[in-house]
Amino acid sequence: MKKILFGTIGIVALGLSAPAGAADLAARPYTKAPVAPPAPIYTWTGFYAGIQGGGGWGRSDETFFGAPNTAIFAGSQDYDITGGFVGGVFGYNWQSGPVVFGIEGDYHWSDISGRSAGINAGLGDTYFTKIRSFGDIKGRLGYSTGPALWFVSGGAAVGDIQHRYDGIPGNVFVQNDWRWGWTVGAGAEYMFAPNWSAKVEYNYIDFGNSAIQYSPVATNRSEWNDTVHTVKAGVNYHFNWGAPTRY
Repeated sequence: MKKILFGTIGIVALGLSAPAGAADLAARPYTKAPVAPPAPIYTWTGFYAGIQGGGGWGRSDETFFGAPNTAIFAGSQDYDITGGFVGGVFGYNWQSGPVVFGIEGDYHWSDISGRSAGINAGLGDTYFTKIRSFGDIKGRLGYSTGPALWFVSGGAAVGDIQHRYDGIPGNVFVQNDWRWGWTVGAGAEYMFAPNWSAKVEYNYIDFGNSAIQYSPVATNRSEWNDTVHTVKAGVNYHFNWGAPTRY
């Protein structure tokens, strides 16, 4: 009986000592949840500069004024011009809420050219057009709520254009001319890294009229109207002087 009593007392004492031992253990440390990084702040305000390139296609519409030199002389020709270009761009943006205003200038070295079908059958006479370089100064109006910007643009365009009439040997006329015209377009731009954006843009350009005078007679001339569609892609670096931090 004593053994049973002492055994019962020992079990009770052991049970009472267990919570005390657990209480002596160190408290579990508290770990604070990681702080979420601040949301990025995007701004398009500031200066930028970049490089860009692409391709162009269009029409060169030639009209001949004067008496034809043969009965089958097809003096007026409309023909395609195509080619590529590469150049640079610079500009400045102002952002107010989601609205972005900007002014931009660019210039490109190009090889956009084409030749007419033969005229004066049997002699191989042709007209030739080459846009050797071109650029523009235009305004931009865009919409952005973050890293993406959609915009439209329009302004003045200028091109270094060569027109040539290739006749029989010794009957070649060349005119190199700087022509001012106009341009409209639209595009999209995206900030893919701090201070860096990539863009794509479409533009329609009308370089107006230019002419070759064949003789002192005012009516003995050809006039051209050159229009081009361009698609370009590029990368811009944004300086953001005085603007809020982008990221």
